[in-house]
Amino acid sequence: MAILSSNAVVAHYPHGATAAEPLSPRPKIATGDGSRINALDGLRGIAILAVFFFHYARGAGTHASSAFGSIASALFGLGWTGVDLFFVLSGFLITRILYDTQGAPGYYTNFYARRVLRIFPVYYLFALVLAMLAPFLGVHWSLGHLFFLFYLGYPAAIIWPSLTIVAPLAITHLWSLAAEEQFYMIWPWAIARLRNADAIVRTCAVVGAAALALRIVIRALPGIDPTWAYAFLPARMDALAIGAALAILVRGKLNARIDRWAIPALASAVALLMTICISRRTEAAEDPLIGTVGCTLIAIACGALLLLSLREGSRLQRLLSFPALRACGKYSYGLYLYHLPLSVALHPLKGFYVARSHSAAIGSVIYVASSLSVNLIVAMISYRLVEAPIMKLKSHFSYKSGDPVAPAVGTGLESVCT
Repeated sequence: MAILSSNAVVAHYPHGATAAEPLSPRPKIATGDGSRINALDGLRGIAILAVFFFHYARGAGTHASSAFGSIASALFGLGWTGVDLFFVLSGFLITRILYDTQGAPGYYTNFYARRVLRIFPVYYLFALVLAMLAPFLGVHWSLGHLFFLFYLGYPAAIIWPSLTIVAPLAITHLWSLAAEEQFYMIWPWAIARLRNADAIVRTCAVVGAAALALRIVIRALPGIDPTWAYAFLPARMDALAIGAALAILVRGKLNARIDRWAIPALASAVALLMTICISRRTEAAEDPLIGTVGCTLIAIACGALLLLSLREGSRLQRLLSFPALRACGKYSYGLYLYHLPLSVALHPLKGFYVARSHSAAIGSVIYVASSLSVNLIVAMISYRLVEAPIMKLKSHFSYKSGDPVAPAVGTGLESVCT
């Protein structure tokens, strides 16, 4: 992933495209500092905040008598969809990088080396800290937990559910990191094999439809753990595939058409999802209909939101470029890694705040706000002391001048690629 402005235009046909189907210039995207897509930082910020509020504020309005409390509770309950937004972003950004760098020297080496430098250090530091705390917390690890060190904790934990029980530590959120890493392993080879823009889009359509069908089959067959439909990469590929397809379509002949349909697609997907949630009286992913068709609707909505965020000068683009949102996006990888284990330590404070404020609502707000501050501080320290220094080594795996290039932008759960 060479460091280049996202406004840059590839002046030749990337390997696999033909004169009969040239790619159009990239849509105008404001990057602010010349290397990052600011709006996508903000979009990552929304994704991580959604996940954070899901784990820290879900159910806060369950006992509220007001309509506002009920709505807030439902919105927090939908926070799990932030992971789908991460998946769409990853599919989009990784595919842009891989498609642009086809044929470049070190196509595989550079991609995997840069992914390793971005992901592994903090992840293994996180694992080391958990292992060191285990004796003091009474945690008993098993050999099966070694799967998590190779990003195979899922589906291993679905096969052996005991792997998810490491109380009082919470590590179930690692399923999405496992899914993304598995995607990173296979997708460069898929893009290199498919080569052609049309072939990539068609494959994404097939993969997306297959993911929905797989979820339906898993939910329909008795005796199968429904977790397979939620945490197994092949069953969640529709979100990644939608992002990947958009990476190609926004630069092709259908760019104007899909941009025009972004708002109707977003409105329709959200409306259908809300209808399902209201009719089912739940927003939980465990619900069979939400966990199948609902996940596809969420992926479509996230894809449409991504398209709208790329409109330079739009109100949404300006909103997503708000510094606070961009900061959350910048530190989103650390925030995601640390937030669930930290919730175990921070949760007792909720009762303290409620007791001191003599109000469940006020105490809950103080608890969530203070917890978010603690999480941000931890993520910032991690970024500055560990992540940023190591990422400087990426300069050893840059693309040479004249090679196909890709924008230096962050991917999904990893926050940054520069």
